[in-house]
Amino acid sequence: PFSIFIVGLIAGLLPLIHLHSLAVLFVVTLFLFALKPLEWREWIAFGVGTGIPAILELVWSISGSATETSKFFEFYFGWDSGETNFLWFWIKNTGILFLMIGAGLYLVYQRDNRGIAELETGKNRKAKRDSDLLLIPNPISFLLFYLPFAFLFILSNVTKLAPWQWDNIKVLIYWFVGSLPFVAFAVAWMWRRSDGLKIVAAACFIVLIFSGALDVWRTASGQVNMNVFNADSVLVAARIKQRTSRDSLILNAPTYNSAVVLSGRQSLMRYPGHLGSHGIDFAERERDVKSIYAGGSEASALLQKYGIGYVLISPEERSSVAPNEAFFSQFPVVAQAGEYKVYKIK
Repeated sequence: PFSIFIVGLIAGLLPLIHLHSLAVLFVVTLFLFALKPLEWREWIAFGVGTGIPAILELVWSISGSATETSKFFEFYFGWDSGETNFLWFWIKNTGILFLMIGAGLYLVYQRDNRGIAELETGKNRKAKRDSDLLLIPNPISFLLFYLPFAFLFILSNVTKLAPWQWDNIKVLIYWFVGSLPFVAFAVAWMWRRSDGLKIVAAACFIVLIFSGALDVWRTASGQVNMNVFNADSVLVAARIKQRTSRDSLILNAPTYNSAVVLSGRQSLMRYPGHLGSHGIDFAERERDVKSIYAGGSEASALLQKYGIGYVLISPEERSSVAPNEAFFSQFPVVAQAGEYKVYKIK
């Protein structure tokens, strides 16, 4: 139990890295405990070990946070299918995956102890030779082990587990990983069964990996090339680091690729998509950002209210918040690179 307690302490660090993984761990552990209640001492040791650091980290992370925890759970059927038929959505996005999972589950179920005993006693030597790498000592245990992963799939399709429903992928990925052994078993079974089924197994393998391989090829070949930061943004970020203090508060357009990100300085507001995915209500702050960039007396009052030290005007600001550059020209420029200017407010 002590070694399991130590493992629990390590698992309890998950909130610092990935909170959804801790939730998945809780679900899987609960199922396994129900399947093996006689090992309650080990489960308690693991649970206590996980709970001690996890609870402390959760309390620390939500203290003083703008995150609204109520937005992280809501009944929501169909995950990200939108207006698309639910069944067609999954068939379209997974191809033969569900068919292969079903085949793997069926094949595991069929490999009962009687069949394994026959193979091991040599009653069917050819079957033993063809299937010796596919023996499963306790098929029922493998099927029961899949239950929590199947539950995660169902849960992710009837609820939102984050403010943005797409983030259910953080849980669905564990269902996918838990399903892969059964898919691999079905492919391996066909490959070892006969020469004819080897062709089917090879075709299934290609179909299963084709979309992922296509994405990798498009990226590796340069067909997908997204420019996040250009040379000027990198240069102005370096100058911001040189000419501002570490605790400076900078106003920038709420985009994902602001040069301020590279400077290590605080922003009044960052990317709304990121804020929304963490359950943060950013509407009022976003209105204030736009009001400041519009200039005028209200902008002056808001600059003072938030204690903004610097304002960035760059192509991102010009395309998203239409800054009143005449208003900001009254302030000195402390950093500049190309179309990027940083004005010192105080």
